Amino acid sequence: MTETHSEPRRLSLPFDSQSVESMQTLLKLSKLPEKPPIPTADKWSLGIDLEYLANLREAFVNTWSWKDLERRMRLDDNYVVEMKDDSDELTVHFIHCKSARVDAIPLIILHGWPGTAFDYSKVIDGLINPPAGEPAFHVVAPSLPGFFLSTLPNREGWTIVDTAKIFNCLMTDVLGYQVYAAQAGDWGSHLLRVMSSTYPSNILLTLFNMFHCPTVAPQHDKKNFESLSLSEARAQERREEFYRTGQGYFHIQRTKPLTIGNAVGASPLSILAYIGEKIYSWSDPSLVNANDILDAVALYYLSGSFASSVLIYEQSDKVLFEELMSTPVKQKVKSKVGYSAYPFEIGRVYKEDIEAACDGPVVYYKEHDAGGHFPALDCPEEFVGDLREFCGKHWNTTP
Repeated sequence: MTETHSEPRRLSLPFDSQSVESMQTLLKLSKLPEKPPIPTADKWSLGIDLEYLANLREAFVNTWSWKDLERRMRLDDNYVVEMKDDSDELTVHFIHCKSARVDAIPLIILHGWPGTAFDYSKVIDGLINPPAGEPAFHVVAPSLPGFFLSTLPNREGWTIVDTAKIFNCLMTDVLGYQVYAAQAGDWGSHLLRVMSSTYPSNILLTLFNMFHCPTVAPQHDKKNFESLSLSEARAQERREEFYRTGQGYFHIQRTKPLTIGNAVGASPLSILAYIGEKIYSWSDPSLVNANDILDAVALYYLSGSFASSVLIYEQSDKVLFEELMSTPVKQKVKSKVGYSAYPFEIGRVYKEDIEAACDGPVVYYKEHDAGGHFPALDCPEEFVGDLREFCGKHWNTTP
């Protein structure tokens, strides 16, 4: 693939305050039932709790502020760039915040679904302006193709292998960072594994908060449950519960993504119910901020990107299962690896299992007492702290 690109230009949002008002009017006019159709012992067992959804909608209409979200988006640090190869053209949106420190480490941070690049708004200041003695970072947070204002090429079959090429080009050619570190979770973690496998001379450090790989260590087999530590046992229980009751979305999005994409994406209330349930259920319930959910819904709805965002499940399904979940793993991580273990992560794995999917050992493994699938939202201080520890100890410009 031979990549060419335009010069980055500052982002101009294609929607305005009138679009926001229309969204909130739709929310206000959309009806919710007065009570659930049947009572349940657990209000979340069949999907989003109706009372929680109603409270979210009320906050969305009456107290949530688009102007506040605009400030959190750091619009002056948002850019788009047109990227091309011999057959594909796409627009990539990215946030780029440079540190004043001359020794700052270039860092790409990769979101997943149903996240956005703006999930990292709480951590950017801590990364670019650290206390004395801590490493600083030049932060790059791109929107995955199909998410927010990053487009997909006009063809079927675009996978995270293609995105890996584009994002490495973004870092090395567009922004001039020949070596860099990376952090990722969810689909961003799958993408980062492909990037590290393909571009190990560019990506020197990779820190994950999710790593979806086969279980290979005998002590982590569910038959040997008694051999696990308390935190490992709780993580395994949560993971098995998720596999048992939480993967309906996954199967429809990997098979008929546009059915759910068009149905849900047409209504802000539908997006609110659909991804609100995911964000809450995959997070530490004591740390969920309702405003983070509302921000994500607004960004999906106003950008019109919900349907295109779920395509990643169908288009990259084979890469995930045939290259990253195979035994042995075909695309192994070739950079130095760190892992942040959060107790409410739905897909937490263990050091030995990660190492089987890498060319080397896991050099940093940190267990936390709080946090879940979206640590930059749940516990931003811990997110920043892990990057400082990991990169401060292991960063150098020689692989």
